[in-house]
Amino acid sequence: MTINHDTRAKAGVPVTDVSRRAADHHAADDSRPGKVNVAWLVVGLIGLVGFVLLTVAVWARVVFPFDQPLLTLTHTWDGKPDVWKVVSETANIPLIVIGLGFVILLFVTRRRREAVLVLLMLAAVTAGSEGVKQLTLRPRPETGTASGIPGVVYSYPSGHVLEALTILGLVAIRVWRTAWALAVRLAIAILVVVDVVLVGIARMALGAHYPTDVLAGVLGGLGVLGLYAWFTRRGAWADKPPGQTPTMLREADEGH
Repeated sequence: MTINHDTRAKAGVPVTDVSRRAADHHAADDSRPGKVNVAWLVVGLIGLVGFVLLTVAVWARVVFPFDQPLLTLTHTWDGKPDVWKVVSETANIPLIVIGLGFVILLFVTRRRREAVLVLLMLAAVTAGSEGVKQLTLRPRPETGTASGIPGVVYSYPSGHVLEALTILGLVAIRVWRTAWALAVRLAIAILVVVDVVLVGIARMALGAHYPTDVLAGVLGGLGVLGLYAWFTRRGAWADKPPGQTPTMLREADEGH
């Protein structure tokens, strides 16, 4: 709530420099979350537009000059393929468990609209990824120690990177909006970035994806995260659960 200095003066209440500075500081705090949400929306739209443009280019068989050199570089890191396979598998079954667990947690903590939104987004990401693979029909790289997932012969986009960024990113945004210690929230955000980067490298090192496949996964994931942040912002459709939110997910005023 912003204090109106003219109203206070008319009411005979003295307006001191201290109260004015406090009111101005409070008004700045109120505007900060709105700017953050708009920034997330911009990131989401850029991600989605970038994903669409890259998809059209791949569908049109455009040759990207950086694809093969980066792919060759990552293959030089394939001295321990078992390690990269473990990293790659962290973006498989574990992500399904985390995603479903997140939806259940939102539901039982009465954030049911948000739970529905997350569930729909996860379904759209999974179905959309497979649909784009069938549209672009891009074969996986012929070199490397792994050809990809059995039964999935096309490489664009990287579903592992897309789902890793989407699922872990959704959790990170929800955690960031809580009243948890800043160090904890920062640690979780950094871990998400590190995991997504490692999964992307692993998929290229194993010969399952081109760099542009990984880039598409990142762009698509950012698009989803931007929309999630926007639709769950304060006062949006997926915000305001019917009842008190448990402490674990209670939002800090300065972080939402």
